[in-house]
Amino acid sequence: MKIDFKIKRIKDKEGVRTCIIVNAQTGVPLVYENLYISIKSRSSNYSYSTIEAIAGSLLSFAIYSYTKGFNLNERINCEAKVTGSFVYDLMNYLSFKKTKSNVVNIKSDRVISENCLHFKLTVIEKYLVWFYTNIKNKNLSSVELISRFFEDLKPKINNVKINTDCEEKALDIKQVSTLKEIIKADSIKNPFKECVRLRNEAIVEILLETGIRGGELLNLRIDDVNFEKNEINIVRRPDSIEDNRIRQPLVKTLGRKIPITKSLSEKIQKYISSSRSKEVLSVNHKYLLVSHSDNSRLGSALTITGFQKIFIKLRGSDQCLKKISAHSLRHTWNVTYSENMYKMADPENYVLYEKVRNYLMGWKNTSRTADTYTQRFLVNEATKIMKVINSTELLNKDNIKIGKAKSNSRKSVFGF
Repeated sequence: MKIDFKIKRIKDKEGVRTCIIVNAQTGVPLVYENLYISIKSRSSNYSYSTIEAIAGSLLSFAIYSYTKGFNLNERINCEAKVTGSFVYDLMNYLSFKKTKSNVVNIKSDRVISENCLHFKLTVIEKYLVWFYTNIKNKNLSSVELISRFFEDLKPKINNVKINTDCEEKALDIKQVSTLKEIIKADSIKNPFKECVRLRNEAIVEILLETGIRGGELLNLRIDDVNFEKNEINIVRRPDSIEDNRIRQPLVKTLGRKIPITKSLSEKIQKYISSSRSKEVLSVNHKYLLVSHSDNSRLGSALTITGFQKIFIKLRGSDQCLKKISAHSLRHTWNVTYSENMYKMADPENYVLYEKVRNYLMGWKNTSRTADTYTQRFLVNEATKIMKVINSTELLNKDNIKIGKAKSNSRKSVFGF
């Protein structure tokens, strides 16, 4: 009989989320894998997303072990089976995309990043070390040999961030224009069903105007929106009992109040009165965004999966949006903020405006996280400066007039 495994997500009566690995046919939990997850999550105070990532890695290992006939519970020299060739084969298994039947397609390209592969192998390595040390009571030299195999074969992680990777995450002017046109509820290019158009338009407008994270958006309740003052309140609610979603959207940053335009405030009100209020289950909770497509869950709080599907759909709506994600709009907001700040602000107030950015993004006052989000802006500025420096006109001294009046338009932050 073929055995398969899966992750089961759990929420206790206090709202605390966790997950376990179970036999997909019988529902029986795996003993040692779940014991390890429980110990690690409690001792290290991991977030649910980290616990889920660890469980996912051990799930892959459980499936691999069953497929290869590898049994950790063998009494004689079980650790001797963890050789360099074993780790290499495991790494190849984790690297390639699998079909629904967990068959590896060796002709496909690697579909997970080296960072992801490194994480999975590290989790499995630590699990094996823990198992042989605490369950099997093996000597230190045997355990160190296992670690050495993994360390030698794991992909090396390059901690140097590539600026162009961050730059590409922000949308350019054409992409923003295309997105706004497509997402309009009455647009003929809108790829969504009629029942979700108002909601999806509100989602995109909120993300573009405020730069908040997807988790923060899904965590918004109706009473978090102040329609009189035109502002939204970002509130941290970890392990909320009222949130029925097993994968609870979380606010990773600091709580804060963000002003919004009157037009956006009215758009949110329109969505609530014209669309949200019609769904039966919406009266059972206060979360702003709800499901409109699944008959069995009409009006329930929009899930992370449902939210991600919106942007998957948008990627196929236009060629220039093929790489769009919800987080792209957070990068876009930061580029827009930088452009406006340097256009209008007095240079003496740049430090203050960076503190304002940190507040609006929910970062600590002294945070340098903005450096990650403003790469496109810096590239644009560099382009303007280099065009001036390398201009052939500057080499022609006859065309240079000392004291010539400068243009009033801002070329770059340095005045070029």
